[in-house]
Amino acid sequence: MAGLGPTPPVEELFADDLLAGEVALVTGGGTGIGRAIALGLAECGADVAIASRELDHLEPVADEIEERGVEACATTVDVREYDAVEAMVDTVVEELGGIDVLVNNAGANFLGPTESLTPNGWRAVVGTILDGTAYCTFAVGEQMIDEGGGAIVSMGATNSVRGAPYHAHSGAGKAGVHNLMQTVASEWASCGIRANTVAPGIVETEGVTEAAGGELPDAFLDDVPADRFGTPADCVPTVLFLASPAAAYVTGGYFTVDGGQLLAPTPF
Repeated sequence: MAGLGPTPPVEELFADDLLAGEVALVTGGGTGIGRAIALGLAECGADVAIASRELDHLEPVADEIEERGVEACATTVDVREYDAVEAMVDTVVEELGGIDVLVNNAGANFLGPTESLTPNGWRAVVGTILDGTAYCTFAVGEQMIDEGGGAIVSMGATNSVRGAPYHAHSGAGKAGVHNLMQTVASEWASCGIRANTVAPGIVETEGVTEAAGGELPDAFLDDVPADRFGTPADCVPTVLFLASPAAAYVTGGYFTVDGGQLLAPTPF
């Protein structure tokens, strides 16, 4: 039996001027889901800044962004370091004029039993996922408050609500991200800022397959009613909706993009 089909391209779903005049910043924007989101934002008319630790990953994507007729900014950052995050924000504001949309996408993960998890391993993953999301949210949020509003979309994961065997650090970090988004959504709504979490399930990216040992086992699909792994493109429309005026009254939400993974299994 065939499962759910692929998500249509962004240009078939959204107007090309949906985010015209907006500036978006995507952390971890050089690869995987982050790259797909950055290009989707550009397809909808936003100028897009992308940031990660490796400039080599960013420059080709910046070229792809500019091919869509908008401005791009590529800058390096270690989101675990608050001073580096502040410098990133200053660079984006200087080059593109401000930040209207923040997509917290930078992440890290590896698989291993919890009893073997070292303090350094914990800090490397939780520091990137939770500290990095917090630092970017604080720094960009301050700018958004001064400018009268904005949209923050943070990438969570379904492992944050169902336990995360063999990646406790990632699951705990992503759970913290969701709570943080709910908190700032409540505090900053009066400032015109919306904050939401998008939680992908199993998405086939280079990083995920590498963490799984080079290939995603077919057994992983046993819990996915859609009967296929997700792709980066599957995540993009939800992010674009939340970044757009269509979500003007949507804040503090948790949006799964998981092919039904969190649903109760069918008995037949």
